[in-house]
Amino acid sequence: MPIDPDFFHVHGYVQSSEAIDIVWAGPLRAAVDAIQARASRMSEAERARLVFERDLPDRRRSGFQVEAVADAIFIIGEPCTFDPAFDALLQCPAICDAARTLLASDALVVHFMNVTIKHPRFGRSIGWHRDFPNDYMCPASSRFVRLMLCLDGMEDATGATRFMPGSHMLPDEEALREKREGSRPRPSEDAGVPLHCAAGDLVAIHPKVLHGGGGNRSDRMRRNVVLQVGLASDPLVTTEREGVTGRPLR
Repeated sequence: MPIDPDFFHVHGYVQSSEAIDIVWAGPLRAAVDAIQARASRMSEAERARLVFERDLPDRRRSGFQVEAVADAIFIIGEPCTFDPAFDALLQCPAICDAARTLLASDALVVHFMNVTIKHPRFGRSIGWHRDFPNDYMCPASSRFVRLMLCLDGMEDATGATRFMPGSHMLPDEEALREKREGSRPRPSEDAGVPLHCAAGDLVAIHPKVLHGGGGNRSDRMRRNVVLQVGLASDPLVTTEREGVTGRPLR
């Protein structure tokens, strides 16, 4: 099912069902499993690209302490450096078409890619936030999009992403002021609309829509690949760069 730009512009997010099939999802899930399996044996440079559960605050981990999470990975940064299966996503028709449709341009570049993992039972919650402005890989304006590819699907029990529909309808200047003053809204964890997705679904997220998600209370994995895509003519104003930064989305 193609991305619906009208729904996106009204609500601030949109879901495309069955955007990819096992040809894409299977190798990506296997790649994530392989990265996790060798996390304890990685070089220092490789481990620097990972965010481990144990290094983050306990309060978002459903009561589980550091000792219980071992080498569980929360974020795989720069996944293309670990497995070429992720490079293929930059040529995935569903992803390329969604970005072109929502940004109304063919001249698009990738800002970054990661894999966000919510492990069974202790996978952490993610607080309400906007992606613009952001301290990591942010252009001067909000004309970019984050695309989230669901490798396992998600529902309430696994920590589905929740959205506050229409909360992106504020000027960039207001979003910048919120960030500067620390006055961003803080809804309750169960507020908003949870997005229930099947494996292979693609979710597009407007950079100013409020979104977050609860912890994974289930016995199932919840793994999502996240790409940020923007206009080639709108450079990043932050200093960080990754290997895929600036690569054309073809």
